[in-house]
Amino acid sequence: MAELALGYGGGPNALIAMGALKQGVAEDELPTIVKRWRASNPAIIKLWNDLEEAAIEAIERPGYWLKCGKFIRMILKQKTLFVELPSGRMLSYLNAKLAPSKFGNGRMSVVYQGMDQVKKIWIHQDTYGGKLTENVVQAIARDCLAEALIRLDDAGYTIVTHVHDEVVLEVPEGQASVEEIDHIMSTPMPWATDLPLKAEGFEAKFYQK
Repeated sequence: MAELALGYGGGPNALIAMGALKQGVAEDELPTIVKRWRASNPAIIKLWNDLEEAAIEAIERPGYWLKCGKFIRMILKQKTLFVELPSGRMLSYLNAKLAPSKFGNGRMSVVYQGMDQVKKIWIHQDTYGGKLTENVVQAIARDCLAEALIRLDDAGYTIVTHVHDEVVLEVPEGQASVEEIDHIMSTPMPWATDLPLKAEGFEAKFYQK
């Protein structure tokens, strides 16, 4: 539960949203869980900070590429903040600018125009290191799945659908193996040869989780 709730900057409220209280965790224990999780994951915390600092600096220096670690770059062009992923694909944050943080901590936040995923309207919204990390991680995962789909199609498999990090194939009995499909999906990406990938497949007569 902590892995799901806290990996992108979440705190006690994120744990509550994930059902911590319903599972019997006392509310006064939540801050300690957050503190211990963050202490155990310094590299993730650093990624939050590095992405946020790179985004702020990119907005302050339009037209200049800013590196974030070895694999991510950012640049502000025509008021749009572009984040280049390891695959070469870009994430874009329209009309990006800096504004005082809504938390009143004296820091600046990145603000951009985008779709509110709850209200489904176009609004100004802010972002931060944890949210940028979520965007980047999920986008890289999408790129991995897209590459795997192409490989499976090239291998002759019929792809029925795909859901998040999952692909569903319709295969005549006895004409393929789960091990072969797992191997295709976990083969390293050409743009991320050292990214550890693993697939866990199963066979069933009908779709199920």
